[in-house]
Amino acid sequence: MILLTGATGFIGTHLRAKLIEYFGRNNILVLSSKPLIDCNFILHNNYNFENDIFTKNEYEQIDTIIHAGAFTPKSTAEANDILGSNSNIINTAKLIGANLPFLKRIIYLSAIDVYAISDMVMTEDFVTSPISLYGYSKLFCEKMITEWAIQNTLIYQILRIGHIYGPGEEHYKKIIPLVMRQLIKGETIRVYGTGEEIRTFLYITDVVDTIINSLSLNEPIGPVNIIGDDPITVNDLVFKIVQISGIKISINRIKNSNKNRNLVFNNDKMKKYLSTPKINLDEGLHSEWNYMKTLMQ
Repeated sequence: MILLTGATGFIGTHLRAKLIEYFGRNNILVLSSKPLIDCNFILHNNYNFENDIFTKNEYEQIDTIIHAGAFTPKSTAEANDILGSNSNIINTAKLIGANLPFLKRIIYLSAIDVYAISDMVMTEDFVTSPISLYGYSKLFCEKMITEWAIQNTLIYQILRIGHIYGPGEEHYKKIIPLVMRQLIKGETIRVYGTGEEIRTFLYITDVVDTIINSLSLNEPIGPVNIIGDDPITVNDLVFKIVQISGIKISINRIKNSNKNRNLVFNNDKMKKYLSTPKINLDEGLHSEWNYMKTLMQ
């Protein structure tokens, strides 16, 4: 049986559906903040539960944890939220302290926020030196889970999730849903700075595929960057979205004193061990645009 946390978030919602499709609803247990109708669940009550919560509820056969649950900033301003970042550490410690007698494996969804600032193409060996409390919380959880798994002879895998997009990200103040929302509302598109900073995006279904494929790894391979191909500037990304929309609209460039920061990561390890991206950026943006139009009607 697989225990999934974070099952109602952006990634978690898509992941929950795919896990149920692959393994059947009776083989998936969700540790959730709210009731669900498509699979078994236990309410965690802000992670205030006893260590025997799973065995007491007759779910002692859990052999795998996918820990996707976390406080994730919905905007840059939230990246240093003290309580939210601290909860990532506290809740992870609570989870791995639970009594799970048949546990064999844990998959942890970390983030590229653990890396230092750099314009280099970053591999998994690049220095980890976060610039936010959120990044530090994810790095601490990586270290905590690694040490715990080694001590308990468990298979463990760290997946560092990059810039993900697709249906379901509309609650985040990220560039793709923001630009689409502005287009649909007929508002002026706002681009901060020069727009020449580089980003790389991975579609949500490709992310889910990598997570599920990681369940087949029989030994740890170290952290893996879960990131897309084909880096693109913010300007070119905005232009693509506008083209897809077919809407003629003005762009307001807002001066920003912050230095442009490129965020480009090497995904060779992901492609070697887990999966190769299947959805290209144009296809993914079309899909999200149609979703956003329907959502905002």
